[in-house]
Amino acid sequence: MKIYKDKCLNSLDTLIKLIKDENEYQLNKWGIQEKSGFEWMTYLTEEVGELAEAISEFEYRNGNNLDILKEAIQASTLALKIAEIAMITNFDLQELTNE
Repeated sequence: MKIYKDKCLNSLDTLIKLIKDENEYQLNKWGIQEKSGFEWMTYLTEEVGELAEAISEFEYRNGNNLDILKEAIQASTLALKIAEIAMITNFDLQELTNE
């Protein structure tokens, strides 16, 4: 198994652009969604499963690292949407920033 070193988010600007682009794609495809917490979690779990599949394909079947990037961006976008919902829904941001 290959080992990969943390890149310390040195490409954060590019990643944020990719996440913004994915968000726009999702909004154009599905509109603004309203889901329960469990539904959001289910969708995120599905996206993480697709990321796991892309990593497995890359590691064991000569898969494409671009598929890993696409799935990671999709999962990240959804995770950030959930974080944003939590941030504005009875969420004490001060508690989080003091940890």
